[in-house]
Order: sequence, then structure tokens, then C-alpha cells
Amino acid sequence: MNRYEFENLISDYLDGSIPFKKRTEFEEYMKDDPDAESLVRNIKTTISEMNNLQKVKAADNFNEKLLSRVENEGIVGGPNNTILGFTPFYASILSCLCVAFFVVASQLINVSQDSSFEIKTNQYTAELEKNPPSYSKNVDLEKKLIVDSNIDSLQDKTEKEKPNNSNKIKFVNY
Repeated sequence: MNRYEFENLISDYLDGSIPFKKRTEFEEYMKDDPDAESLVRNIKTTISEMNNLQKVKAADNFNEKLLSRVENEGIVGGPNNTILGFTPFYASILSCLCVAFFVVASQLINVSQDSSFEIKTNQYTAELEKNPPSYSKNVDLEKKLIVDSNIDSLQDKTEKEKPNNSNKIKFVNY
């Protein structure tokens, strides 16, 4: 018998509802383990002390008084004002954390975009230093800019041509 079986059988042993074979096994375990014997003894004394306690008597109208007091004072409940299950304090903390998370994330994204923008800006300034723009007013140039205003600036003007490799490919049959 192990300790768990012993502890499960204590109440049956004290009630006298344990079979004879289990009772002898239970008593042998108590003889072998002094802690188990003291546990059974402590439980017996606790039961006898509880049986010797004086019974508490309540007044005949105790329930009526209790119910009237509950009705007068009202039922005490938890906070009814919750936002998605959170109290307003914790909901505000959660919302502040969410806003802080989005601000930090947007700053991290902007930093990565700013670095590529900075590289492009440096390239553009280097080109301007090599070829400074002329500030003379040319009427033909202004007309050309007006005429070419329908050109899409987002369209890539330097489309790469795919090389024709059809004459270089040879199929081999085995």
C-alpha cells in the first residue's frame, strides 16, 4: 500500500466500512509508518473535538431579519462598469500601451524608410554638384514641360529588354 491509498482509506477505516483484508493491510501500514499512525490519531481527536462542540442556536426570526437587512442595504456587487471585461483603469492602461506600441512601430518603419531616402538625396546632391541647373528662362523648355506633363513619373523608363536566348538553347534527347 502506498501513501495515497492509505490517505484515501482513512475515512473508511474510522467509519468501520473498510473490508477485513484492506483493514489488516491498513493497520500493517500504520505499524510500519509512524507518521501514518500519528495522522490517523490526529484525525480521530479532531473528529471527537468537533463532536463535543456546543451547538450554536440562532433566534427564531434570524432569517427574516437577515433578509430584511439585505433588502435594505442592497446587494453588494462588483464593478458593473467594464470595458471589454476590464475596469476603466486597466482599460486605459491597455489602450496607452497599444498607442505606445503603434508609435514605436511607426518610428521604426520611418527610420528604415528615411535611410533609403537619405541615400537617394545624397546621390541627387552629388549629381547637382556635377551638373548644376541653368536658371535661364527658356520658353521652348517651358512649352516642352507643359506638353510632357502627361508622362507618368512612376512608370519605369528604363525597362530592361529580355535577351533572346532561343537560338542558344538546345534540347537533348536521350
